[in-house]
Amino acid sequence: MSESFSVERPDAFVCGAVGEPGRRIFYLQARAGSQVVTLRVEKEQVRALGQYLAHLAQQLGDPEPDRDVVGLVEPVVELWTVGDLAVAADADSGTVLIAAEELDEQAWEREDPDEPGDGASANITITAAQAVAFAESAAELVAAGRPTCRFCEQPVEPDGHHCPRWN
Repeated sequence: MSESFSVERPDAFVCGAVGEPGRRIFYLQARAGSQVVTLRVEKEQVRALGQYLAHLAQQLGDPEPDRDVVGLVEPVVELWTVGDLAVAADADSGTVLIAAEELDEQAWEREDPDEPGDGASANITITAAQAVAFAESAAELVAAGRPTCRFCEQPVEPDGHHCPRWN
């Protein structure tokens, strides 16, 4: 069983990727002092979390972004892979809780796949300013990937693309 974490108001909450576009591995990383929590995620999770945090930050007063200049701390050591992400905001304190649950790869092997597994969880509470900065960096990170085909919206590889919609 993997380890669970709770990080209150980290020094930084960032997203990043390692590898070439098309083969990148995406991460969320929270740093609080010497504690570094790195979780593997999908690109679409980064995109969705960034978009949601941008929307949420507007509701919290759209603060100036609290940008992190370091990025991912390397070497990147992932603790586990995220399955589910949830977000909650506290308008009174101006904080945002990101709750991540470990991907349950054995769910399909159980008699009742809806039965909860023994996966780890991470609760990370960030400021609204960190949420804005995360949203901005997530949008930049996702946009830095492979371009998409304007006809079929599939990624275009460096050596070309065989579009199913091109006649």
